[in-house]
Amino acid sequence: MATGVNLLHPGTLEVDALTQLVQAGHVLAPGGIRPEQIQPASLDLTLSDEAYRMPGSILPLSGDAQRPGERVRELVRGLALERIDLSASACLGRDQVYFVRLRESVRLPEGMEAYANGKSSTGRIDLATRVLSDGSPRYDRVPAGYEGELWIELIPRSFNVVAQAGVSLNQAIFFAQRRVLGQNELLERHRQSPLLLEPDLTPSAPRSLFDGRLVMTADLDREVVGFVAKRTHHPLVLSKLQGHQSSHFFAPLERADSGFLCLEQDRFYILATRERVVVPGDLACEMVPFDPTAGEFRAHYAGFFDPGWGIFDGTARGAPAVLEVRPHQDDIILRHGQPICAMAYEYLQRPCRRLYGDCGNNYAHQEGPRLSKHFIP
Repeated sequence: MATGVNLLHPGTLEVDALTQLVQAGHVLAPGGIRPEQIQPASLDLTLSDEAYRMPGSILPLSGDAQRPGERVRELVRGLALERIDLSASACLGRDQVYFVRLRESVRLPEGMEAYANGKSSTGRIDLATRVLSDGSPRYDRVPAGYEGELWIELIPRSFNVVAQAGVSLNQAIFFAQRRVLGQNELLERHRQSPLLLEPDLTPSAPRSLFDGRLVMTADLDREVVGFVAKRTHHPLVLSKLQGHQSSHFFAPLERADSGFLCLEQDRFYILATRERVVVPGDLACEMVPFDPTAGEFRAHYAGFFDPGWGIFDGTARGAPAVLEVRPHQDDIILRHGQPICAMAYEYLQRPCRRLYGDCGNNYAHQEGPRLSKHFIP
């Protein structure tokens, strides 16, 4: 491991800087942070045994010069309907709101902040996650210099889930100055080495880059275009990998003869992009909210793509992105090639020495829509 990384240098921390951040005591957990929690450009966060069922979502109030910010624990003390012990497995009910304290707490250096997002496996089972920190009225944002506990809000949307302490459902990136590529930088990087490829591996046209984002489209030109969640009495056990029958939870969506796919309001779908994403070793990227004028639907839960995504044995072949889609207000008619999501790229502090796929990641070789690692392949 390289030493002496300047943690406050512009850019998002990669694996060496994250390791140094942990070793310096800025991220702590009982028993320490396990090495496998440190990903190429993010840190996996894990559940503690302390959980509460809440009457609804709520954020703490920020403080000012006269009073400190409100603590999440104060909200729990005043509002919790019941305490749940996750030292043993416990079932979390569909459409219920839970607050769970994370094992990890932080003592961030002045000027450094963190941003959290759900892991890909979490999004693919329709389990919504949001991080809360004391005195911060914003989800998933840990303020610069923050010191204290971290909590996670869990809302199982499609299935009852069985949770247990130690399970990782989300991840965080750390940075002092986040450096997101603008339109001109993105175009130049794409010209030098394509960031987005067509299915035949040719570079996507520059028109796919818009307003500092890579715009990607739906792939409905395959035998099975995706999956839709079913109502089921079967609980999904978060710690049970490759152990669930997919037919208990999802139904496959076959290619429509008409060319139109109807997405029903408030149903959960797994689809894939037509284009293939490449993330070079000095960048990371995030799936970001798509243009709301294109329709009211949520196109993702999990957003981080580590450096090395779509690079295999040194060759940039790209890989499709899997989408978790939920129409909000109306049914939506989707067609092949319709824009559906966008990617924003950001600089790392320095090129990452350990790329995605080098550490046994579950989705490195995905081709098209794929269910989470919880299901029997």
